[in-house]
Amino acid sequence: MLDIYDYIFGWAVYIAAGAVCYMIFYRFTGGIKFKPLANSLRAILLALMFTPWYVSPEADLLAPALMVMMLDMVTVGGNAFVRALVPLSIAIMFGVLVTLSGALIKRLLKRSEKSSAS
Repeated sequence: MLDIYDYIFGWAVYIAAGAVCYMIFYRFTGGIKFKPLANSLRAILLALMFTPWYVSPEADLLAPALMVMMLDMVTVGGNAFVRALVPLSIAIMFGVLVTLSGALIKRLLKRSEKSSAS
């Protein structure tokens, strides 16, 4: 059985590997000229990789929601995967919303700067 230190070590390894994968993905999406699309893709990847959810309804241990969803789909079957799909979907929608609203605010600030300089 895993103790708390193994659990923390596992999360540390997962977060470090996820950060490396994110940096590689960031470099690949840097070539996309339409920056709101690139930033939205980055937000979706962050949500997919780092959204945690409970391993089982009665346990207090967390795991990445994507893994919990897939394992529930394979092992439990039926509609059990929905319990991890909901927070994952919310995290993806929140990330895309923040990204697109940031792009909109940046565009509005640039437009107001241009009009005040004229």
